[in-house]
Amino acid sequence: MNKYLYFVIIFAGIVTFFDGWCTIAITLAMSSFEGQDFSNFFNQLLDQDLFSYFGLSASPLIMGVVLSFAGIGVIAAISFKYLVDKYGRRPMTLITAIGFTTFTVLTAFSPPGPDGLIYFVIMRIFSNYFLSADIVTIIMAEEAPDHLRGRLIGIVLATNAIGGIACATIQMLGIRAAIPGPWGNYMTTWQSLFFFTIVGYIFFIPLFFLLKETKRFTAMKKYEDWRKKKGLKPKTGWFAPLKKQYARGMILGCVGGFCGNLINFAQLTFFGIYFRQELNMSPELIGLAALPVAGAGGIGFLLAGPLLDRWGRIACVRRFSYLTFIGGLMFSCPAVFVEGNITNPIIISIVVAGGTLGAFSLILSMAGLTILPLEMMPTHVRSTAMGWMGSISRGAMILAPFFMMYGAEKAGGLGLSYQFMFALMGMILTVLLYAVYMLAPESKGRGLEEIIGTEIYTKQEKVRDKKYIEPYYLFILEISAYFAMGFLYGLTTDAGYPQIFTMVSLYGIIAVICFILIVYVREKIM
Repeated sequence: MNKYLYFVIIFAGIVTFFDGWCTIAITLAMSSFEGQDFSNFFNQLLDQDLFSYFGLSASPLIMGVVLSFAGIGVIAAISFKYLVDKYGRRPMTLITAIGFTTFTVLTAFSPPGPDGLIYFVIMRIFSNYFLSADIVTIIMAEEAPDHLRGRLIGIVLATNAIGGIACATIQMLGIRAAIPGPWGNYMTTWQSLFFFTIVGYIFFIPLFFLLKETKRFTAMKKYEDWRKKKGLKPKTGWFAPLKKQYARGMILGCVGGFCGNLINFAQLTFFGIYFRQELNMSPELIGLAALPVAGAGGIGFLLAGPLLDRWGRIACVRRFSYLTFIGGLMFSCPAVFVEGNITNPIIISIVVAGGTLGAFSLILSMAGLTILPLEMMPTHVRSTAMGWMGSISRGAMILAPFFMMYGAEKAGGLGLSYQFMFALMGMILTVLLYAVYMLAPESKGRGLEEIIGTEIYTKQEKVRDKKYIEPYYLFILEISAYFAMGFLYGLTTDAGYPQIFTMVSLYGIIAVICFILIVYVREKIM
C-alpha cells in the first residue's frame, strides 16, 4: 500500500457511491413520501411516487415497461468501454462520471403528468449510458497488489451500498430540495434524491487531476504503438473479446452477471412496492426497513474483499449463494400468511431479516462474480470485455421490470404477486452457481498476467469422469424441483393456471438457455 493507492480507493469509492445512490433512488421513488416535520419522521405524510406523479397509479405494468426502456442505456454503454481500452482509463473516467451525474440531476426536473414520463425515460437512458463504476473497478484491479486485489476491489464496491444507505436516510427524513417548478415550491422526495447527486461535481472534477493512468495500460499502449509502426493489426477492438480464447471468461461474466443482476435488480427495484402492497407497511417503515437491507449490502462488500483473498473466489461464491437461497425463502414465503390490510409485525420482521440476509449474501457472491472474469481478461481487452459483460448482464435491468410487473399484473392475486415473483429466483440462482462450478478458475493471490497465461493461452484438458458429467443431471434435477415448487407456490394466489405456468416457464427458459451456453463452452473450449 502507498499514498496513491489510498487516493485511488477514495476516488473510485466516490464514483461507486453515487452509482449506488441512484440505484436505490429508483426503488424508493416507488414508495416515497415527504415530511412536514424533519425532526420527527413519524409525522410525515404520503408523497407522490413515480406512479402517481406521472399519472400511472392504476398501471404498474406500464411503469415496468418504462424502466425496461431506461435500461437500454446500459446496453449501449459498450461503446464507451472500448474507448477505455483505446484511449485510457483516466480520460474516460472523467467523461463518464460527469455525464452520469449531469443526466441524473436532470432526471429530477421531470415535469408531472404523462408528458414528463417521456422526459424521465430519456434522462434515465442517458444516465445509464454513462455508468462509470465499471471503469474505476478496472483501475483498482490494475493498480492493486496481487495479494490485496480482492480486498481493495471489495472496499470500492462497498461504497455502492453506502450510497444506498445515504439515499435511504434522505428518504426516511423526507428532505426535499427547495427548487420551485410545476411540482410546487419544493421538489418531491424522489426528485430530490436524484437532484442531490449534484454534490458529485465537487468531488469528481478536482480529484480527477490527481488520477494517473494505470501502469498496465501505459505498457500495453506502448506495445500497441510498436505494433502500429510495424504495420501489424491492433489487438484491441470492439469484437476482440469475442474470440474463442476468451470464451470461458466471457460466458462466465455474461451468464453469472446476468443471473446475479436479474435477482439483484428485481430486489433493489421492487422490494419497496412489495413491502407497501403486500405487507401493508407504511412509507416511513419502508424507509426505515431499507436501512438494514442496504446496510447488510455494505457490510457484505466490506467483508467481500478479505474473504475473497482468504477463502478464494469460488468458495465465497458457492457458500454465500446458498445463504442467498435461504434469505430468499425468508423474504418471499411469509407473505402468503398476510390477511387483508392487517399489518403483521412478526411477518414483517421475518421478511426484512430475509431481505437483509439475502442482500448480504448476494453481494458477496456478486463480488466474486465481478472479480473472476475481470482477472481472466488481458489488459488490451479488459475494459471492452467488461463492457460486453456489463451490457449483457445488465440486460437483466430490461427484463426484470417487465417480468416483475407482468407477474404482478397477470399472475397476481390476493396481494401476493410480488412475493410469488421473488420465489422464482431459485432457478436463476442455480444457474449462477453452476456457471462458477463449471467455468471459473481459482485466481486468489495470482498475478493478472499469470492468470491470463494459464487460463487463456494454455490448452485445457478435458477429463471424462463422473465429476465431469455429474453437473448435467444434477442441474436437470434441481431445475425440475424448482419448477414444480414455483408452480405449487403460485397456487397460493388466485391466478389461473395459464398465468402461473407462463411466469414459471419464463424463468425456467432463461435458466436452461444460460446452462446450455455454459455446457457449450465447457465442451468446446476446455
